[in-house]
Amino acid sequence: MKVLLYLFVESENVGKAINALSEGGITGFFLYDYKGMSPQDWQGFLLDEDPEMAIKAVSDLAQNAVLIGTVVNESDLMEIEKIIDEKLSDCKYTIIEIPIEGIIVNMP
Repeated sequence: MKVLLYLFVESENVGKAINALSEGGITGFFLYDYKGMSPQDWQGFLLDEDPEMAIKAVSDLAQNAVLIGTVVNESDLMEIEKIIDEKLSDCKYTIIEIPIEGIIVNMP
């Protein structure tokens, strides 16, 4: 079975993260640059209900981060996780794994 692996890292660690994934044997990936907040940063925080003020508050408080997505074989997950843990042991990261029921690629 194929699995969509999401790896969330702070922007300054994106090179280390891609190198770790490459060492784990990934063949391709996509990146999504975003601003994010950890639950510890968000805990007890209430937003003003004015949309502009809410967006400004989140923008001011959130950290720059990157979501790296790649599709891997389920059988390779444990090895990839081990490599990520070794290479990013001093970095904050989150891994999410989502089973893939199908993949369709159109390459005319």
